[in-house]
Amino acid sequence: MSENKPFIGAINVTSSEVKCPGCGGTIGVKYDPESLNLTCPFCGLVSQLPQPGTVPAVQEIDFNSALQRASVNWGHVKKLIVCTNCGGQTLYDAEALTGACPFCGSTSVTPAAENPQIMAPQSVIPFAFSKEAAEQCFSAYMKRKHCLRRGVADSKLENVVGIYLPFWTFDSLTVSSYTAHHSTPVGETPYAGIWNNYFDDIILSASDKYRGPFIVKVQDFDFTKAVPYSPKYLAGIPAERYTVGLNEAWERAKTNMDEKIRKAVFRRYGINFHIESLISNYFNVKFRYTLAPVYFAKYTYKNRWFPVVINGQTGKAFCDAPTIIPFIVVPAVILLLLLILIVCVFYFVMLSGAAIG
Repeated sequence: MSENKPFIGAINVTSSEVKCPGCGGTIGVKYDPESLNLTCPFCGLVSQLPQPGTVPAVQEIDFNSALQRASVNWGHVKKLIVCTNCGGQTLYDAEALTGACPFCGSTSVTPAAENPQIMAPQSVIPFAFSKEAAEQCFSAYMKRKHCLRRGVADSKLENVVGIYLPFWTFDSLTVSSYTAHHSTPVGETPYAGIWNNYFDDIILSASDKYRGPFIVKVQDFDFTKAVPYSPKYLAGIPAERYTVGLNEAWERAKTNMDEKIRKAVFRRYGINFHIESLISNYFNVKFRYTLAPVYFAKYTYKNRWFPVVINGQTGKAFCDAPTIIPFIVVPAVILLLLLILIVCVFYFVMLSGAAIG
């Protein structure tokens, strides 16, 4: 059974920068999602980076060896910016200048003290398309929605920001013992059993600051396309620092797995099967800390703005949108209530007439 152990880092972040291999420049060197390469604005050199799917799969780390194997080396100096409005914590290149929070747009941001024990990711899922292409993903999503109010589908994205969000994934073999009772027409029958399962890539957000409620709707990342972490993929793109630590994430993952086990047992035995207790043991637990790409944006409709989240790898989008349904449902409900009232009045009049007669 896996045990929870505190994480203690001992490696400092290095002072190296992302440099152009041609001219050695560091300022303005950026990762380009369109070509999936590193580009230099000075000498124009385009450097080939390892492409998703062309490198060996990123190996997950055994949970119990995290103390010995986890790295805190981000590869170059990062600075932490904290938004005093929404609390977002964002990592930027040390030389980058920013005047606004990438999540809420607030300019109330302040530098924060770095923690040298912050674990660096093992892998990163690179952005697969540009901000301009994100507009196309949004338009395609809006065109698939039904019953939209006039003009909503023609809305344009505003304030598009690409950022890497932190995620934990866990693998585990589980052996669960449970007690239950089965309701039958003649009474309740006690029951006890064992349930075995293997979970692969249980996804947990590594941040308690969800920037909008929609991230879970688009986090269907393909982790087989992750590449070994390199600061080059973060050149010019901010990354959110995790606020949910490894041990806390593991506790949440266990709760997630137990819920899935309960549902699996319920599906097997039916609605008359009631689980009273469930105790799970977890074996061969492995984890992965990955940065995954997300675009945040908004659109405006009749002086109201609506947040938009787009998966920077798959293009899956999600947002709220005004529909005509309230204009249909509300009158229909009112009409139904009026009809019920008319029928009740008519019935009352008929009964009164019959009583008088």
